[in-house]
Amino acid sequence: MTRMRTLNDAGLARLAEYMDGGAAGPAPKHLLEDPGTSAPMKMRIELETGSFEDRYRFGVYLNRLLRPLDAVQISSDRYFWSSLALFWFDLLCPADAQGKRSPRQDYRYILSSDYRHYYRHLVRSPWQLVRDHREAARFLLIAPKMQEHPLSVHGDILEQIAGRQQVLRSKPIIKVANKLYFDQQKGRPKTGVAGNRRGSARRFGLVLRQFALTYDPECMSDDAIIDMFPDEFNRWKKSIAPARSKAA
Repeated sequence: MTRMRTLNDAGLARLAEYMDGGAAGPAPKHLLEDPGTSAPMKMRIELETGSFEDRYRFGVYLNRLLRPLDAVQISSDRYFWSSLALFWFDLLCPADAQGKRSPRQDYRYILSSDYRHYYRHLVRSPWQLVRDHREAARFLLIAPKMQEHPLSVHGDILEQIAGRQQVLRSKPIIKVANKLYFDQQKGRPKTGVAGNRRGSARRFGLVLRQFALTYDPECMSDDAIIDMFPDEFNRWKKSIAPARSKAA
């Protein structure tokens, strides 16, 4: 375990330089130990190294780890989340057999204040989604297929849903989407959820936007929300029909 320290302005600038240089060589984790580039947190938080099976379990771990902290205060703290990304950088941006990394956009690792990007941070996002939606966040955070480096993948399903913040923030909607799209037996999203096909996660958000003026999902039951979706979603509705009948 390692006691958490957070980057300061100098440390954040050095991390940005590392990212702009293509993340060549070892991750500069020494920035988290150098008093010139970081500072200890007031509250003691012990970070664990190791691996995580998927981003949902990572989010569960983060919620347990960070429970003593003020969630509102840390939510938009770019120093805090960027420090966590640096600590787990080898999981978020792993090196290949030749020691080369393939970093994505900086905002995956350095928290952006831009509303179009902040939800794409690879550490803050699983924390926030599990905090907001608990088990219903699984279809957003677990990939349909096994991933060698699961924490490094933002995911198409999350990208398709997260672009519509009114959908992503709604507990009833995400709960229903998880019912429709998550295979409880396999423990993964169902085949065909991602993409542009009829009834896909992308269509889910678009259809909800069309209903925004006539329906209020926050005041509706799960079954009522499911029933309002058109025939193109029948494939997913039928897959949960036995459970709905049993509940009735």
